[in-house]
Amino acid sequence: MKKREDIIEKFSTFLSFGNSSSDLNPIWQTDPNLERCIKSLVESEPDANEEFWAQYFLKVLRKASTEEDTETKANGDAVNIDGLSASTRLPFTTSSLIAGRHMSAYLQEACLWASQKAYQRFKYLRHKYPLEEYFQIANAAANPPGKLLKNFNVEYPLTNIEGYAKTAIIRLISNTIYQHDIEAKRGKFSDYGLLKDLNAKELREALLSKGINHKKLNSYCLVWRCLDKIYQPTRSQGSRSLEPPNQQHLQEIAHCYNQQINKLDFPTAPVSSEKVQSMLSTCVRAARDYRTKRFLSLEEYDNIFDPTLTPWDTLIQEEAWKQVNSIICKLFASIPETGQIMLKLWQGLSLTQTEIATILRANYPDLQKQYQVARQLSRYNQSILKDLVKELKKVHPDICFHNEKDIENIKDAMNECIRSHCQKLLYSTLDIIGEKSPEQDKLLAISHEIQILGKQNYQQISIFLSEASSVLSQVKQNLIISFKNELEKNMNLEQNSLEIVNQKISEFIEEWLKSKLYFAKQG
Repeated sequence: MKKREDIIEKFSTFLSFGNSSSDLNPIWQTDPNLERCIKSLVESEPDANEEFWAQYFLKVLRKASTEEDTETKANGDAVNIDGLSASTRLPFTTSSLIAGRHMSAYLQEACLWASQKAYQRFKYLRHKYPLEEYFQIANAAANPPGKLLKNFNVEYPLTNIEGYAKTAIIRLISNTIYQHDIEAKRGKFSDYGLLKDLNAKELREALLSKGINHKKLNSYCLVWRCLDKIYQPTRSQGSRSLEPPNQQHLQEIAHCYNQQINKLDFPTAPVSSEKVQSMLSTCVRAARDYRTKRFLSLEEYDNIFDPTLTPWDTLIQEEAWKQVNSIICKLFASIPETGQIMLKLWQGLSLTQTEIATILRANYPDLQKQYQVARQLSRYNQSILKDLVKELKKVHPDICFHNEKDIENIKDAMNECIRSHCQKLLYSTLDIIGEKSPEQDKLLAISHEIQILGKQNYQQISIFLSEASSVLSQVKQNLIISFKNELEKNMNLEQNSLEIVNQKISEFIEEWLKSKLYFAKQG
C-alpha cells in the first residue's frame, strides 16, 4: 500500500480494501470534491503543514458546534479562525460538512494504525475478525471526528491530533470487542477473577500445556481448590476484576492445603503462604495462555478498557514515539548480552519461557528451568521500565508518575516498543542473510513482478504467487536453515537447539518475506 505523502492526499483520500473475499492490498481512493477544496486552501496558505490544517478543520467543527448550540449562526457567514487569511475562511453553510469530511480523510491512517494494533493484540480472534473488520470498527469510532477529538487540547504546544486519535481509536476498538465478543471478555479477567472462573478440566489442561508434569499436577489442582474454598471476596455485579488474596487468605489456603495432603496421603511436602502464592501465579499464567491460545502473557490487555488517559497516552500526544523508541533502544543495548538474547527469543520470536529454557540450558547454567527464565525476564523488564521512567522524567519533567500504578500503566507500551525493537534486530539479521543468499535475485524478481501487477490488476497477484509458490517455498527453507545457524552462532546456542521451535521460526521468516515482497495477505 502506497503511503500518503502530501497534504492534498491526506485530506482528500480514503482507504478501500476492495472486495473482502479477495486478497487485495488496500488502495487510496480520491474524493474529487475534497481534492478541489484542499488544493484551494493549500494555495492560500502554502507554508502550512498537515497539523495546521488538521487543527484548522477541528476548530471549524468546534465553532460550528458552538454556534449551533447557541443558535447564532447566519447563512453565508464565513468561519473566522484566528491566524488565517480571509481567503482561507470557508462559507459557514458548507464549512462544517467539508471540515468533517477532510478530518475523516486525515484520520484514515490513524484508523489503519489502530486496526493493525488491534489485529496484533487480539491474535486469538483472527478467525473472527480480519483486518478489514477492525478497520471498519476504527472508522466508526473516528466518526464524527469532532466527537472523537472533543477533549483534544489545541492550545497545548506539543499536542498532535494524529497521535491523540490513535490512542483514542485503539481504546474504542478494544472496548467494542470486549463488549460484544465473549472470547475477548475472557482475556479481560483479572488474575484471580480468571482463576475463580476456571473449571477443573480447564486448569488441568492448561497446566499440562504449560509443562507441569503429572507428578506435580495434583498439587497445583489442590491449591486451586483450596483457593476456591477459602477466597470468597465480595464482587460488584458484573465485575470480573478481583483483588488478589491478602496474606491472611494465603495462610488459610496453605493451612487448608496441608490438611488435605495429610488426609489424602499426598507424597508431597507441606507448603508455606509464599509457596502458595508462587503456585497460584503459575496457575494464572497457564490459564491465560490456555484461554487465549497465546504464548505471551495478557498483561498488555489489563489497561485497555480504562477510559482515562495515562501518562503514556500524554506522551503519545506529544509526538514522543520516536524519542521513546530511541530510549528503549539504548536501554536494551545496556542490559547484559544474556538478557538481550532472552528478550529477542521471547519478544522477537514469541517463544514461550519453557521453550527458551530448553534452548538455553546447554550453555547457560543459570537458565535450566522455566521459572528461572521467567525470573530473569521479569528482572530485565523491571530494570528497563525503571530506567525508562527516569529518562522520560528528564525529557518531560511535566509528566508526573504519582504512584506504582501509573508506572505499570506504561508497561504495555514499553513491551510493545521492546517487541518491535527485537523484531527489527532479527529482521536485520535476515536482511544480511538475504543479501548474501543465492536466492536474492529470485526475491527481487518476484517483488518487481508483484509491484507491476499491483499497478495493473491486484487480482493477478494471488495467481502469480500461486505459480511462484514452489520457488518461494525453496527460498523460505534455505532462509530457515541459514537463520537458525546464524542465531545459534550469535547467541552461543548448542547446535540444532532451535529445531524445537522450527515452526515459529518459519512463521517469522514468512512475515519477513511478506514485508520484502510488499504483499500482505488479508484476513
